[in-house]
Parts: sequence; structure tokens; C-alpha cells
Amino acid sequence: MLTCVDWINDYLDRPADAAEQAELLTAAGFPLEGTEDVAGGVQQDFEMTSNRGDCTCHVGLAREIAAASGRTLVLPTFADIYDPETCGPDIDPNHDLIHNHEFDACPRYTAHIIRGVKIGPSPDHIRTRLEVRGDVPRNNVVDATNFVLFELGQPTHAFDLDKLAGGRIEVRMARKGERFLPLGEDAVEIELNGTELVIADAEKPVALAGVKGGADAAVTESTTNLLIEAATFDPLMVRHTSRLHNIASDSSFRFERGVSPLQVDFAAERLCRLILDSAGGVMDNGMVGACLKMADLLQVDIRPDRCRSLLGLDIDDTTMIDSLTRLGFAPVADGDTLHCTVPCHRGDITREVDLIEEVMRMHGFGPVPVRERIEVKPVTEPVDARRRRHLADSLVAEGYVETVTHSLTDATQAKALLGGTDPLQLDESRAMAEDALRPSLVTSLLKVRKHNADHGAAHGMRLFELGSAFMPDTDPQEQLELCLIADEGDDGIRPLRAAVDQVARVLGGDGAQVRVDAGNAPEWMSPGGTIHLNGDTFGWLGRIDPSVTAAAGLDDITVLCAILRVAPWMSVGTEDAAASPPPAFPSIERDVSAIVEEAVSWTAMADTIAALDLPMHEGTRFVTVYRGKGMDAGHKSVTLRLTFRADDRTLRHEEVDGPMTRVVDALKTGVDAQVRS
Repeated sequence: MLTCVDWINDYLDRPADAAEQAELLTAAGFPLEGTEDVAGGVQQDFEMTSNRGDCTCHVGLAREIAAASGRTLVLPTFADIYDPETCGPDIDPNHDLIHNHEFDACPRYTAHIIRGVKIGPSPDHIRTRLEVRGDVPRNNVVDATNFVLFELGQPTHAFDLDKLAGGRIEVRMARKGERFLPLGEDAVEIELNGTELVIADAEKPVALAGVKGGADAAVTESTTNLLIEAATFDPLMVRHTSRLHNIASDSSFRFERGVSPLQVDFAAERLCRLILDSAGGVMDNGMVGACLKMADLLQVDIRPDRCRSLLGLDIDDTTMIDSLTRLGFAPVADGDTLHCTVPCHRGDITREVDLIEEVMRMHGFGPVPVRERIEVKPVTEPVDARRRRHLADSLVAEGYVETVTHSLTDATQAKALLGGTDPLQLDESRAMAEDALRPSLVTSLLKVRKHNADHGAAHGMRLFELGSAFMPDTDPQEQLELCLIADEGDDGIRPLRAAVDQVARVLGGDGAQVRVDAGNAPEWMSPGGTIHLNGDTFGWLGRIDPSVTAAAGLDDITVLCAILRVAPWMSVGTEDAAASPPPAFPSIERDVSAIVEEAVSWTAMADTIAALDLPMHEGTRFVTVYRGKGMDAGHKSVTLRLTFRADDRTLRHEEVDGPMTRVVDALKTGVDAQVRS
């Protein structure tokens, strides 16, 4: 909020220089962002919170300074607008001037008529105040509306009455396809979609309600008759219209923070007086309004004992009453309760705790004692958070790079993963280039892969992401998915399968049983298979169909993929691995090569060895598999490595010979192997 130091002082019984204003307002919750000496005065910029619309004006900030410094707020005074010299004939009560069709979006709309004005420069006082604040003066009517906005925080608008078709105003929703040209030298005509609230005449919109006036009914040098609008609009409706058409204004900034219907009339009369004094003319006697029944001022109680308990400060009742009085809440003591009347401009005050916060602001945080030591109790990391961290660590150790992408993707690519079914998409009003919710993280990872390929990473990339996917079922569900993609290399799919096994061990412990069955994979995964973890479906593993990778711009790269539905395993599982000291004695390793039928799995061979419960056997690891020359059709040679170690001494090789003989015999009988050791 840009301010003029002298303008704020116009409403204080004694002035405060720029430094004092900055200090007091910063302490009150409006930090100073900058100060600049400009022609005519000093300009300052204060940060505004979204709930304090009452301080987006000079009177509001002066009110805060007065409350904090013991000054008195001096509201602007002006001559009665209905005095005989400037008041014309009564407004015809039967005149069809205002039609409000949307009371929920526009609770109060008022209009005054001034005839015979002469457009010209503004008085020096108004022009100087606006220039120091950073605004460009236009003419005496437009400047008066801006002056009231930044003085009182009430947006208003002046229409050229003679340009209003039918001589009337309609507050209504826009009609789809209507055109509207906003005010402004570089303004571009926009098309309305029917969700905007507009101010219209009998034929067309003449303003976006609460956002921007239109060029069709703008005040120009030839204007002689005015319709003065003062109203209040629903903050959400104003925000919607402003964001929809990317049109922001000082008025929308204020209306989005809330304007009470009870403050409209004072601002309207202030504006009319300024116009009559600077542009002349005669005002029709009376005001035309269209509004709901205005609510009474809100009553909120505060208990001093509760205030002291919540703040932890011994603030006496008299100090509380004084603080609330200076802020305009008119507290009345009633036993152990203070009854407060909330001023219309303080829409942020609705509960007792809000008043307690006001007491704290007036007390100040400087005198609050500071504890030099703060006791902090460590919080146990949630299981699912620990699982996420361990999954990421394990995959990074396997050479994968983690990505973080948006859940929106291209609708055509999403449809390709759904076999032609339409994905979940954003509604039309929020549509953008990527407007579909991804049915799988595959689309996101392929986009990342394409980006890296375009920047020189031609081969050998491994990517993973843990995030949400959205399936367009009859009851759409958000699903947690872990997706891995990798370029196909000389080792085929085995490195990706190793990463899947590592994920399974993180989620299911060292005893996790992983099985991959051919088939039942998504159509775009060809060839592909279904992954099972401990007997339950865990996901799918395979090669992404070339048509899908080509659509993603990866024509020359063969991409392997694993999709893991990890949600059921994220909150349960094994305990974290405990650290242990390194072995004190060396191990002995023996390799065994076993020729087995193609259908024999590595798991079956490892289980056969584990069942022997060999003494000093530390573990069995997979080394390699061979298929090719010298091997019978339908057979493979699997090489595995056994590790033996004693806890209290160095083993001798002859101590391992016996256990290895048992291993060879077990493989021969258990999996019908031909063994070479």
C-alpha cells in the first residue's frame, strides 16, 4: 500500500513524521517496505495483510497510528450535499434507475445523480496527494473517485449518465459471449463467459463489478451528467472475475478484502461533495439504492481473565479497556466480561480471540519477556515418511535420479495410457495446455526424459518419482504410485528388476518374496508382466510400447518401466535396520555354477540353500546367468556366491568344504541342477 506521509497526517490531531509513522505501523503489523522522497512530499510503502482491508487507505492507517500513539483520529468533514445551493429536484421515486438481480453478489448498490458538471483539472490539494502516492491525475471527477478510494478505502465509480442506454443500471451476471472493453489506454476488448458479475445498462455491460469500469460509459471532457456508483460486492466474485481475465485494479484489491455495506453511504456523500466543489453541477435530491436489509454491528465479548491466560501476560482490565477503546470497539464492562461493538470497517473481528490479538497488538511485543532456553521434544518420524526416505535413498544408490513433477499432463498422452478412455480433466474455466490429471507417473517421467534428451543426455538415464496418479473410474481415486523408467541397455531388464527387488526389500524386509508373471500388464507395456510382493499384486514391469515413447518425442530411445502401487506397504513393514560394527575376521567366498532348467527361479535356488541352515553361512548372492553356446536348449547356467565367516576366528578352507558339499547335493536334488563349483 503506497501512502503519502502528509495525507495520513491530514487525519491526525498532531502530525507524525515519516520515521514515526513507519515505526508505529510496523509495530502494529504493517511492515515498512520502502520510503522515497518525491516531488510534493514523502511516499512510503507498507505491507498489507489479506484480512485488514480497512488499512488499505490513509484514514485506516491514521486510525492505527492514533490508537498506538495516543493521538486522536480526525475524520474528514464536508458540507451537506443536499444544501440548497447544490441540490436540485427530488429524484422521481418511480424512476426505473437501479435493478439489482444479484443481491448475494452485490448486497448494496447506491447511485447519486449530478447534472451540469464541468470536467477539468482537480484542485491542487487532491492532485498533490495523488501524485505523491504515485498516481497520475486525470480530471476532477476521476481524481475524486481515486481520492475517496485511497482516503476511506471505499471504491466508487462515475458513469457518464448520457451514455447509459435506457438511462438505467442493472446489476446482473454476464451473458456468455458478451464483449467488454475495459478502461485504459492499452486495454483490449475481452469476451465474457457468463460467470462474471457486471454492471450493465439496458443493452450491454459498462463495468466489471468491483474490478474495472468500461470505456463505453467513461467520463470524458464532454461529460456533463454523472451517475455516481457506491456499492459493495462479494469478495470471492470480485477475485474470480479479476483472475479470470487477468485484470487487477486498486478497486479489486480493496473489494477482495471486504467492504461493509454500512460504510458505503459516508464515502458516497464524501465523493459527491468533492465533485460538486471541484466540477460544479447540481445533484438530484435523494439517493437511489438497491440492497438487502443491512445487518446490525456485530457484538463480541472478551473475558479479561481469558486474555491474560492466553497471552501469558498480566495486563490489567483498565489497560485492556483503554486499548480496545482506542481501536473503536467501545468496550462496556459487565462483571468478568467486556462487551464490544465491532466497527463496520473491522470485518476481520468475529471472535473473542480476535479481540485478544488486538489487545496484544496494542500492548506490543517488545515488553514480552524472552525465555533464553526453549524445551523441544523430538517427534518420532512417521512410518510413511521414513518409508519415502528409505525408498529414495535405495533407488539413488541404484543409480536413479528422483524427479518432482506436476500432476497435470497432456490429455492425448494420458488417453494413450488408458486405452482410449478419456482421463480426468479440468473444467473449461481453468483449462490450460496440460489440463488432464495423469493416470500414471509414466507421462511425467517421459516428459522429463525428453527434456534431458533435448539437452544432450542421449542414453543411460534412470529416473523415478513417488507421487499421485488419478484413474477415471466410476468413483475416481487418487493413488500413490512409485514409477521407475530406465533406458534399455546391454543387460536388458535385469537392472530394473534389481531396483524393484530393492524396493520390495525396503517395504517388505529382507524376506520379501518378489515374483513376476508374464502378461496382465497395461496395453502400452509390451512386453510386460505383473509383479507380486509376498503373493499380493504389487505393480507391473516391462518395456514401454514404441508408439507411446514416440508420442513423447523419444523415437530413438527404448524405455523400460516399472509401476509400483506402494500405498498398502507405506505405513507397515519392518523396523529400520540397525547399525552394527564391521566383522572382526575375514570371510571365505565360494562360487557355484548350476545348470538348471529355464523355469527354475533364483528364489528357488536361494531357498534351497537357506533351508540347509549351514554353520557360519553369512549369505548367498546372485553373480550372473549364462545362456548360449554350449548350453542345452531350455537351460541356463546360474552362478551364485556363498559367504562364510566365523565370529571368533579366521576360518580355514577345509572348514567350508563340508558345507559346500551339502550345497551341491541340495541343488542336485532340490532343483535338478548340474553343478560346477
